[in-house]
Amino acid sequence: MSEKFSQELFRSFETLKQGGILLYPTDTVWGIGCDPTNLKAVQKLYEIKRRSTQKPMILLVSCAQMLRCIVKVPRKAWHLMAKTSRPLTIIYDYPTALFSALSASDGALAVRITSDTFCQELIKSLGGPLISTSANLSGDPTPLSFCQISSDILEAVDYIVDLRRKDQATYASSSLIVRCNEDESWQILRK
Repeated sequence: MSEKFSQELFRSFETLKQGGILLYPTDTVWGIGCDPTNLKAVQKLYEIKRRSTQKPMILLVSCAQMLRCIVKVPRKAWHLMAKTSRPLTIIYDYPTALFSALSASDGALAVRITSDTFCQELIKSLGGPLISTSANLSGDPTPLSFCQISSDILEAVDYIVDLRRKDQATYASSSLIVRCNEDESWQILRK
């Protein structure tokens, strides 16, 4: 781990622990996020995005063990994760009580195991998941590189991670989203 990486990790952790909003690179596109256990920060994130609180956001976790602590994972979900090489967000029924406030009106919660090293290390530092949503205003196109992020977002966040700013997104879009129900049925919601 380089000194710059360590510094950015520390600054990001401090921002999140103080209830701040972070702009950071992910395994898909640049994201904005916060500590999901800080409800004031979650509200601020919705305000920055200009997004309805009826539209839940994705939680990033660092590993399968953390995923199991948040939701009941059907066998079909494990199968889907093993079969795809593209980042995969799965919508699960019935999150644990701690994260029920972040779930949709039907009780579902969207979660992705991130493959991004920075995100994994940040989540490990937090000791829990990280909210992640694309770094754009609700309804605007998703920026595929740092230079495409609007000034509204850049000015509204509390800290901007100084890593990978010149990179293009690894994937030309956000993650694949699949709904995986307890009865093992599933459907693709976003390709």
